[in-house]
Amino acid sequence: MSRLATHYEALRERFGNGRIDRDSAPHWLGPLRRRFVAADGASVLESALDRPTLATMGVGMTGPPHLGTVGQLLTAIELQEAGLDVQFVLADLEPYHGGGDIERIGRLAERYRAFALDLGFDPERGTLRTQSEATNAMATGHRIARYYPTEQGDAGADRPRTDWERAVDAAYEAAPGDDAPAPTSAAADAHSSVLHGADFLHPLVEGNYEQLLLVFGADESDLLPWARSFRDDAGISGRIGGLFTRMVPGFEGVPKQSKSTDAGVSLAEAPAAIHERIAAVRDSADPTDSTVFQSMCLASRYDAERLDALAERYEAGGEAWEAARREYAEYVAGLAERWHATAT
Repeated sequence: MSRLATHYEALRERFGNGRIDRDSAPHWLGPLRRRFVAADGASVLESALDRPTLATMGVGMTGPPHLGTVGQLLTAIELQEAGLDVQFVLADLEPYHGGGDIERIGRLAERYRAFALDLGFDPERGTLRTQSEATNAMATGHRIARYYPTEQGDAGADRPRTDWERAVDAAYEAAPGDDAPAPTSAAADAHSSVLHGADFLHPLVEGNYEQLLLVFGADESDLLPWARSFRDDAGISGRIGGLFTRMVPGFEGVPKQSKSTDAGVSLAEAPAAIHERIAAVRDSADPTDSTVFQSMCLASRYDAERLDALAERYEAGGEAWEAARREYAEYVAGLAERWHATAT
C-alpha cells in the first residue's frame, strides 16, 4: 500500500470515518466517489436530497489557486450538479491576522469569485461569498463565541504521525522563503477559529437548513468533530455530516501540493509551462501516489467511471495513458488561462 493510501486508512481509523466506494455511496454521490477518501454521517448523506441540506466549504485567500484549490472549487460545482445547495466561503478575513494587505486581499477575493463563477458555480443553488460581507455570520460568531471549543486541531494529537504526515512536515521545513513569520497572536488565532465555526454553523442558526455537509480536505479531518462539539455546546439544532476530499501529491516526490511549497501547479504560472510540467513529469508507479492521476481525480470534471478507466490506463502504461496525460495537461493550461483572465 502506498504512503498516501496508508495515511487515508489511518485517518479513517482515527476518526471513525467510512470509505466511499461503488457499493456504499448514495446514488447521488456515486459519480463523485473518486473525489473523496472518507465520509462521516451516513444518515446525513443518505437523506441529503430529501431534507434541507447545505454543503459548505471554502478556501483561504493566501495566494493564487493551486490544483488542490481548483479541486475544491470543482467539487463545489459537482455537488451543486448532484442536487445539493452549496455555500462556498472565500476566507478573506483570516489573512489580516498575519499582516495581510486589505487591497491585495480584496482583489484576490474578487478574482476567486470571478473564477468560481466562470468554472460554473451557480449562485441560484447556494452562496458564493467572502467572510467580510457576511455580517450576519459574524454576529452569530459573537453570540456563540463563549462556547468555542479550544481543542480545535488537537484530536488524536498524542497518536503516532503517519509517514505521509512526517513527509509533509519535512517538505514545509524545506520550503523556500526568507520572510520572517507573519505577525499574529493567540487572540487572532482564536478569533479566526470562532469565525470559521460561525461560517459552518450560521446556516443552522438561521433555520433554513436541517443538515450540514461539511466538505474538507482529508488533512482537515479533525474539523468535523470540532464543529459538532461547537454545535452541541452552543445548543444549535441540526445534523452535521462530512465528506473528505483526497490530497494532491506534489511533483518530484513532495507529498502535498500547497501554496507554501514549490512542488505543485499554481494557476499563476504561464499556461505553456504548466502544460509542459504535467505532460513531462516523472510520476510514481502507484496511481495512489501519482501527481497527475490524483490531480485528475480531484481537479477535473471526470466522473468516477472515467477515472476508473484512466486508472487502468495508468497501470498499463503506454500511449493510451500518455494521451490522457496530454489531454489533462491541456485542460489545466486552459484553467490557468481562465485564471489569468480574471486579472483584466
